[in-house]
Amino acid sequence: MYFIKFYFLWFLVNSLLIYFISLYFLLFDSSVVLEYVFVNFNSTLLSFYLIFDWVSLMFISFVFFISSLILLYSDEYMKDEKNIKRFIYLMILFIVSMMFMVLSPSLISILLGWDGLGLVSYLLVIYYQNIKSYNAGMLTILSNRLGDAALLVGIGLMMEYGSWNLLSFLSFSLNFKMISFFIILAAITKSAQIPFSSWLPAAMAAPTPVSSLV
Repeated sequence: MYFIKFYFLWFLVNSLLIYFISLYFLLFDSSVVLEYVFVNFNSTLLSFYLIFDWVSLMFISFVFFISSLILLYSDEYMKDEKNIKRFIYLMILFIVSMMFMVLSPSLISILLGWDGLGLVSYLLVIYYQNIKSYNAGMLTILSNRLGDAALLVGIGLMMEYGSWNLLSFLSFSLNFKMISFFIILAAITKSAQIPFSSWLPAAMAAPTPVSSLV
């Protein structure tokens, strides 16, 4: 299908472009931070951040490259599916949500990307719409909600300092242990580490391209 090949080429070309940009940033020790302020009230700053350095750009280039190969594989694997466009758009939403988590140092933005990943993961796991898929999707989304709870606790603890930007905490000698604990706990649930690993085998009920992307 031509639209799948278009997305395949788009991700492939951009992965190569971003890879060379990341090498440029690494060579010249450069980084770019974009900030958009939503709310500034009572010394509490709610901002949307995107940070572009060689690490984040290198990661995005790898994600785009892997995604391009998965889309190429999906062109053959899912060719007989009626809802192939819906499937491809869900895959793209999954990739966009992942980018939010990688590029943003703000816990608020990370939570948005996190919930986007959780919702799209659920929709992809239940793609075949049978009992096994529904059970697997429910296990997946409930397991990820544990990570939501940990992130929300971390956001609540960071509110004491008037900012949710993780970069600002590197400049101060603050007691960051509890906040770090909840952020690591959220990461453990998302990466399916023991004892939160039960959702990953269940997520294999999704189509094979989804399993390879996860």
